Amino acid sequence: MKKGIHPELKPTTFVCGCGNTFTLLSTKGGTVYLETCNRCHPFYTGKLKLKPAFLVLQEQMEGKGKEK
Repeated sequence: MKKGIHPELKPTTFVCGCGNTFTLLSTKGGTVYLETCNRCHPFYTGKLKLKPAFLVLQEQMEGKGKEK
């Protein structure tokens, strides 16, 4: 590897909205605030609810009929 062309890595603290904090090496340094992390993101916690597109359309169509 060539010397002098690579950025310097600094310890960076990442702070999530749920209160989770962790430190990694990054070129940015300082503190980075995140909206979600692996502890609070629905995909990783198992709370994500996916519906097939046809079910969403079906619910929308049923809702339109009830408004009249």
